Amino acid sequence: MAPATPQPLHVDTVLGLDPVLMRVGGDLDMDSAASLRTVLEPLLAKSVEMDLANVTFIGSSGVNVLLSHHERCRAAGGRLVVLHPSRAVRQILQLLGVYGLLAEQDRTEERHDPGDGAPGMP
Repeated sequence: MAPATPQPLHVDTVLGLDPVLMRVGGDLDMDSAASLRTVLEPLLAKSVEMDLANVTFIGSSGVNVLLSHHERCRAAGGRLVVLHPSRAVRQILQLLGVYGLLAEQDRTEERHDPGDGAPGMP
């Protein structure tokens, strides 16, 4: 079995919503973590819902970005909530004991981009 080919990180940010909706897909690893950090930086004081349904892999650098931003935005008056984590992401976050900290559970309604028929990346 051949090793999996890394998937480039894709981030789609919908700024007109409150909270801001981010859809992330691909691999969130050492090579892509800095890109996500750069996208998150101007959103410290905002509430951000990050849809991770299409993240195929998350490494320690990716988890570090999520936890770091979560703590920094709490201090700045914002918040970060992970929505719809893929199985791979959910397993890692649960293994590390941070799933409950980052993921919003028992969600009764889903956020949608206005005019978008379904959650997740197109």
